[in-house]
Amino acid sequence: MRQPNIHEVRENLAEYLAAAQRGEEVLICRRNQPVARLVAVARQTGGPRPLGRAADAGTPLPATFWEPLPQALIETLSGHEPAHAVPQARAKRRAIRPAKAAGPR
Repeated sequence: MRQPNIHEVRENLAEYLAAAQRGEEVLICRRNQPVARLVAVARQTGGPRPLGRAADAGTPLPATFWEPLPQALIETLSGHEPAHAVPQARAKRRAIRPAKAAGPR
């Protein structure tokens, strides 16, 4: 069993991960005191992972789930305003701006 300090593990992480994957146990230390154990994860057998929480609950996904999203929604989610909403958004921004105060400065 290897017992490297944290600094050494940070510098050679790929090496220690490969050792754990081969079945070795790596005991990671801080100032020569064990603080963590690095071991390989047991391989999962079975088919592909279920998709989202609906698969876990046994609720089937609707057929529309696989259809492409509307372009307006894609633009909104990506941070762009849809083309038809731009004039309305500009008008709203103009209405929100405070009026300049009249008088001498």
